[in-house]
Amino acid sequence: MLIGSTLGAMAAGIIAVLVYDAVAGGVNRPLVIAIVVVGALIVGPLLGLWIEGPIEDGEADEAAQHRAPSRR
Repeated sequence: MLIGSTLGAMAAGIIAVLVYDAVAGGVNRPLVIAIVVVGALIVGPLLGLWIEGPIEDGEADEAAQHRAPSRR
């Protein structure tokens, strides 16, 4: 989940930079792509943890219900 969200954030950022460069023109493409990649390396794992947390909580709740069905 973390790797997928990180790669997705990097790909989305790079595509956004390329589209912005095509529309606006004149940006320092290598610098902006480097900034976006570093940002994606920070935001991607946080996004993955944010998505993965409720999934793990649901699995823990389900396991607890199997152990103690009276706690529903």
